Amino acid sequence: MKADSWEQGVQTLLAQSRICFLSTRGKQGPETSMAPYALHGGNILLHLSGLAKHFSNIKTSPYIGLMICTPETAGESPLGLPRLSLQGVVAPVSDGLLERAKAVYLARLPDAEPLFAFADFRLFQFEPEHIHWVGGFGKARTVSLAQWRKLVGCS
Repeated sequence: MKADSWEQGVQTLLAQSRICFLSTRGKQGPETSMAPYALHGGNILLHLSGLAKHFSNIKTSPYIGLMICTPETAGESPLGLPRLSLQGVVAPVSDGLLERAKAVYLARLPDAEPLFAFADFRLFQFEPEHIHWVGGFGKARTVSLAQWRKLVGCS
């Protein structure tokens, strides 16, 4: 990969940012929230509280939007920040995959460990179906699922 390639941009963004923004379907329309995430097997792990609105929204409609954005820094235009926009389905991690997924999540977000003791938290897995990359002004592209899987080390 070239140092300035879109692939490198996606990998840099995923390495730098540990939060994403979820867009779920609420009773009055779209609702947005923030959640930490970790990558696992081409999917995105989310540890969500049953007390949060997005949790009940997901139970009603598991098709969600997710955005990962480069943090803003002084002197940089927020209009050109690299970002990923993903759409797909989110579901609870199955019991058979739970221990491995939890270990991956905690390796990325060790501060979250105490939250696993709370009864209202559940580990979810977001499976992307559509991915769009914006690397700055004039640098946008659709990312195929095959390209995504290669970028996150699944091929």
